[in-house]
Amino acid sequence: MILVEGRGHVATSPATGETAWQHAATRRACQARLALHLLGVPLGIAASVVVFFVILPTPMWLIWILGMTHFVAGIYAVYFLQVPRVRRMFELRRILRTYPWQVHEKGLPHSSGQLHSAHRGESWFKVPDPDKPKTWVSVYLDHSRRSRWWLERMSPQAGREAKAEIRTLWFAGDPRFCGILAVPGKRGPQRMLEVPRGVRRGITIEQTGLASDEALTRALKAGVPLSELARPAEASDRTPMVRAPAPPPGPALSFPATRRSMRLLLLRGAAVLVVAPVPFLGLLSLGPSGILAGKGLGMLLLATVVPAFQRLRTRFKLRRNVRGDGQPWRTLNVEIRHRGRAVVLVTGNEALRTQLVLRRPPAGRVQVWFAGHLHGDGLVSLRADGAVVPVRCVEKGHARVRGRAGQKA
Repeated sequence: MILVEGRGHVATSPATGETAWQHAATRRACQARLALHLLGVPLGIAASVVVFFVILPTPMWLIWILGMTHFVAGIYAVYFLQVPRVRRMFELRRILRTYPWQVHEKGLPHSSGQLHSAHRGESWFKVPDPDKPKTWVSVYLDHSRRSRWWLERMSPQAGREAKAEIRTLWFAGDPRFCGILAVPGKRGPQRMLEVPRGVRRGITIEQTGLASDEALTRALKAGVPLSELARPAEASDRTPMVRAPAPPPGPALSFPATRRSMRLLLLRGAAVLVVAPVPFLGLLSLGPSGILAGKGLGMLLLATVVPAFQRLRTRFKLRRNVRGDGQPWRTLNVEIRHRGRAVVLVTGNEALRTQLVLRRPPAGRVQVWFAGHLHGDGLVSLRADGAVVPVRCVEKGHARVRGRAGQKA
C-alpha cells in the first residue's frame, strides 16, 4: 500500500466563492468540455456524408454493407458514448453548483489497488469528513478509461514527475455522497473525475450514517438520489401535528364511506380497461387503412391497458385481504411529503407511497386512518373520513434511523 507523502498533514485552503461554479476558470473548463461532447454528433454526421460520397463509386452490395455498418456504428456512438458523456457533464455541473472547491496543497492520502489490502484491491483517496474534519472518508476509483490517468499516477511504479501531478488536488463535494476530483491547470481545473462510483444508483439509509441535515440537503441539491427515509426532515416536522378523530370500531370495510370509496376505485379501474381499447378498435373497423394507422397506437394501447389491469388487480387483492383479515381502521402518525404527482407518508421507519392523488393534502405532520399491513399494501384515509387511498410500502428502515434522530434530539 503506497500513500502520498505527508499523510496527516493535509492542508485545505478556502475555496474561491461559495460554490465551485462561481470560479470563472471552472465554468470555462466545464463549458469547453460540454461543447466538445455536443459537437461530436454534428461532426459524426459530417463524417458519414463524407464516407457516403467516398464509397459511392463502389458496387451497390458493398455500399449496402458499408452503409449499414456505418449506420449501426453511428447509433452506438451517439446513444452509448455521446449521450452518457453529455449527461455526466450536467451531473458534474450540478455538483459544482452546490459545493465549493477545497484545495489540498499537500495532496490526499491515497493507495493504488492492492489485492491483499483491506480495501479488496480498490484504488482510493481519503477525504476529510465535512461534519468531522479529523475523520477520513474513502472514495474509490473504478478501473475504467476515464480514471486511467489517475490510476497511472497512483501506481507504485509511477515516476516522481507523474506523482507530482497529483501532489496538489482540488475536491468539490461530500465524500460520503458525491464529489469531483481535479488537478489545477493553467486555465482552471483539469482531469475532473466524479467520485465515488455508483453514486447514481441510490443512497440507502445505512450509507447516510450520521450525516447532518445540512449535508443531506446539499446532497439532494447536488442530485444524489437519497432514499425517502434518508432524506432530512422537512420544515413541516416542526409544526404541530393535526389530530384526527377516533376511527370507528369494527372492520374498515364495514364503514359506509370506506365501502363507497373502495367501490368507486374499482369502477374507475374497470372503466379505464373498457375505454382504452375503443380508439384502437375504431381504427380497425376502417379496414386496411385503419390497420396501418393503428400500428402506431399498439404500444400506446399496451402502455395504457397493462398498468390499468395491474392496478385493478392490486385493488381487488387489497380489498380481499382487508375484508378477509377484518382489518380495522387505526390512527397513524405520518409526515406527508409530495413527490411528483404522488404522496409519500413517512411514519417511523416506514415510507408509504400512494397511488395517484389528484387532490393532494398539504404537507405536514398529521394523523391518518390506516388499514392493512404496514410492510405491504394498505388503505389510508388522508382526511380521516373513510375515503380510501391505496398505499404501498416502498422503504423499510432499521434502528439506525432512530439512532440518528435520537442523536440530533
